[in-house]
Amino acid sequence: MKRLLPIVALLLLAQTPTTAVLRTPAGDKPVNMLVQNGVMYFAADDVIAALGGSVKADVNGFKATLGATTAAFGPDSRFAVVREDLIEMPVPPLVVDGKPYAVLQFFQGFVSRAADTEIAWDPTARVLQARPVQRSVVGVQASVANIQEISKVVLTLTAPSEYTIIKEPGAYTVRFKAQLKPPAPEQTFDDPYVKSIGYAGSDLRIQLTTPDVAADTYRLDNPFRIVIDIRKAAAPAPGTPALPIPSTKPVEQPGIHTIVIDPGHGGKEVGAIGPGGLMEKDATLQICQKLHDALESKLHARVVLTRTDDSVVSLDQRTAVANQYHADLFLSVHMNAAVVKGAKGSETYFLSLEASDELAKKAAETENATAQRAPENDLKLILWDLAQQQYLQESSRLASDIQEEMNRVHGITNRGVKQAPFKVLVGATMPAALVEVAFITNPTEEAKIKSEEFQKTVVDALTTAVQRYKTDYETRIGIVQPTAPVPTTTAPMQGTGNRGQGIGQTTKPATTTHLSPVTRALSPKKAGP
Repeated sequence: MKRLLPIVALLLLAQTPTTAVLRTPAGDKPVNMLVQNGVMYFAADDVIAALGGSVKADVNGFKATLGATTAAFGPDSRFAVVREDLIEMPVPPLVVDGKPYAVLQFFQGFVSRAADTEIAWDPTARVLQARPVQRSVVGVQASVANIQEISKVVLTLTAPSEYTIIKEPGAYTVRFKAQLKPPAPEQTFDDPYVKSIGYAGSDLRIQLTTPDVAADTYRLDNPFRIVIDIRKAAAPAPGTPALPIPSTKPVEQPGIHTIVIDPGHGGKEVGAIGPGGLMEKDATLQICQKLHDALESKLHARVVLTRTDDSVVSLDQRTAVANQYHADLFLSVHMNAAVVKGAKGSETYFLSLEASDELAKKAAETENATAQRAPENDLKLILWDLAQQQYLQESSRLASDIQEEMNRVHGITNRGVKQAPFKVLVGATMPAALVEVAFITNPTEEAKIKSEEFQKTVVDALTTAVQRYKTDYETRIGIVQPTAPVPTTTAPMQGTGNRGQGIGQTTKPATTTHLSPVTRALSPKKAGP
């Protein structure tokens, strides 16, 4: 026991705050800091207050506010959320005596977004240096034309720049990473929706003639252009708040290059528990870690896990990770549960506001239970046309490929690709699917899930499915040359003759955005054996 005392004393000492200096253009300010397990933390309220902001506790952790920007963070997650962006930290923040402490990466990510200020640490002088961000300068030209009751705003830049579009009352603000060099401080237009465009620093502000508008946005290259189509908005439901246009950043080369894999649940959110005690959160992490390695090896793609340990990651943060990494695919992995004994096999879902059947609806309600309660129409608000709807058909293709491969794993009749409003899929700006690998509540399947052999089989099946989708997609967009068809004298199977279609063809995929009544009738029930 005596040998443990020095160790305990060191741990207590490590959590005792000391003082560092935050150096700003306005002068030096003292800030508390501490070191734990070799990691350096700074008092969030000290740093943010010294920069003119504030930090307050809320039900989910803490909120830091600097200017008009707010970051949500807490001790349960390595990710802080700023608008639609994430700040990734090597370790979660700490709370000591009710005071939040965060690592350097949090302040670097938040302050640069909120105040155009960069933060650097000088360990020798024990000084946090806050200085204005040195920005590149790009020229910008704006044009506005009204065509068929749509005002098309075209912003042409002399060089690419990351940007975010923010909807405000009566205006849209395009906030660039680069400093703007405009032709004039303000331009006025004779247009039904656009009154003027003004410039200030890195902001371009589109002043509207009426707040009752909606907008879609996309970007073009050679030269770099941002196109914003502004039109009259449909009448919103009472009490519906306005949503920002999603962040848009320079697009990578076409094709499947980045894949985000989401191990379901984690931390205190254990998910379903098998009769032998196996927890869903552990099974999904084991499979996803192996899937990560397999996809990187076989597809030579960048593969990102939403969690790499037993930590809590909120449902909103999971798709935010995918968006932050500009993922081309998002796959959430779960284990199924059923009251009916003997239920077995896999099910694959893609997103829809309306569930394909009552059991699919209940499956989504179960998985969504960890999310904060929200009004019923919140999903409709978050499901922006631009950010989500265009990916549903591709999500359907991905889900179909996954389900076909998982059917082979189980050697059973197809349980069917289904649709449901899974919160973890909402907001993903790429094709996204959720697979329920097996029924953890079935003792036989629980035993299989624990085995290395079965996990390898599942990983091989999911890898094959993603590889199939990647090849199919890249063939359809012209990156991969289609293979010559194999001559056959037999008639093609119904629903399989449209794989590998070109973009311009209008034939729908085998699994369309909405399941027909016939398909629903033929699909086995979720909780059935």
